[in-house]
Amino acid sequence: MTEFVSHLDDEALRSLVEALTESGQAVSIFDAEDNLRYANKTYHGMFLGDYDGPFTFTGIVRHAHRNGLGVRIDDNDVEGFIARTLPRRRSVPRKSFETDLVDGRWFWMDHTVLPNGWVLSVGADITTLKNHEKSLRQARDIALQASRTDLLTSLPNRRHILELLDGVLVEHEATGSSLCIAMIDIDWFKDINDPHGHEAGDSVLRHFSDTCRERVRAQDVLGRMGGEEFLLLLPGAGARDASGMIGRIRDGVPPARLLEDGTDLPYTFSAGVAEALPDDDRSSILRRVDRALYAAKEAGRNCTRVG
Repeated sequence: MTEFVSHLDDEALRSLVEALTESGQAVSIFDAEDNLRYANKTYHGMFLGDYDGPFTFTGIVRHAHRNGLGVRIDDNDVEGFIARTLPRRRSVPRKSFETDLVDGRWFWMDHTVLPNGWVLSVGADITTLKNHEKSLRQARDIALQASRTDLLTSLPNRRHILELLDGVLVEHEATGSSLCIAMIDIDWFKDINDPHGHEAGDSVLRHFSDTCRERVRAQDVLGRMGGEEFLLLLPGAGARDASGMIGRIRDGVPPARLLEDGTDLPYTFSAGVAEALPDDDRSSILRRVDRALYAAKEAGRNCTRVG
């Protein structure tokens, strides 16, 4: 087979060159001194445009960069790009890599160093594949976010807020920084749902979520545990600070406005606060904050207790 290929006649050679020229792949050949000796139409459109030389690798890269052609150079430093690329062009006999162009297309490049030092590059357009990959990644991110989010309030759901609790407990253990959590429960929620309907109850839950988010610090995280119960993570806060913040939330809660008839619906909430202790884990701190919330309800509701 090698002997047959090495004896192509003139017509076969012309046909081969014509096929390469018209190919949708980007084909180029550089000699051992990095002068361009052949480029097909696709390569020409990617890198050359109306360029009239010199047809060296570095000259072509500089021309393409000046004229909005060629590969994307993220830091816009064409000389740095050339300095990084030149030592790698002949470092291995063959390599494959993907690259993105200034015009938004992506190509998979096969780069072969021939025995005489010449370099053959063949690039296949993989833009459609990359766009499909991006769509799959975006769909995955959306699905992941949905799995972590409470649909009604757009807060972290139970699973995610507990994962975040585990994270702040690890940080508390490592740094010794203060940490409090608060369990918050809307008072007499059944008395809202039963006479006014579940839509009114949903309105109260969304109203409380929005109000609370407006009043907590940037580093605090509120999540919905389920039903009318919420968990608030307060990193860097001691028990006194946490109680004061809960008080400010309570003082700032206006009546929720029902969706159907526009009437106001007052509500209150009870809260339990627990400060993280050395060696606390999720179970131990949640037990204490649950006891504190129960104490607040036993005390008549609409108040905060520290456990």
